[in-house]
Amino acid sequence: MIKLFLDFTIKDWFIVAALFILAFCVLEVRRLKKIIAETVRKQLIPQLLLELSFDKPGEDAGFYLKNESFFLAQDIQVEELEITLDDFGFKSKFNLQFESVDFLKAQDRIKLKFKVFVDSQFSREITEKIIPHLISPDFNVRVRYSNIEGLKFYVTFFKKRGKFHTERIESLQSISPA
Repeated sequence: MIKLFLDFTIKDWFIVAALFILAFCVLEVRRLKKIIAETVRKQLIPQLLLELSFDKPGEDAGFYLKNESFFLAQDIQVEELEITLDDFGFKSKFNLQFESVDFLKAQDRIKLKFKVFVDSQFSREITEKIIPHLISPDFNVRVRYSNIEGLKFYVTFFKKRGKFHTERIESLQSISPA
């Protein structure tokens, strides 16, 4: 076997070196294709915007969700929101439970439906009247959704001074190449 390698000419060694370089290049191209595919899939993240509307003429007060991107958002779940309101020194704890949204088309805006629970009991009266009380306090809202590829994401919104700001968007799974 060693004698076979000793009989190699310079031309043979160039061929062996070229094969190793070719194999390395093929592996590198595969790795780069995976990175490109992952990057493209990450760019398919729908950009959601949360609004608390309370003073627009002709519009019901409430939470509104808008899809600011060009991609469909689906399986939208707003996490239960625990909020403590301070009303003249009396602290009241409420849980807001939002209904899920099947999908939200690109550039669409919808009003989110929710119910208010006090001590695990649904309160229709508080549900109808709570929006003005949510204008002042700062709080976070987390929304879970997926894109058209089925990739799942969390977006965290932070409300400050009456407006929601996107704090961060997280992927809930590692993206595998197609």
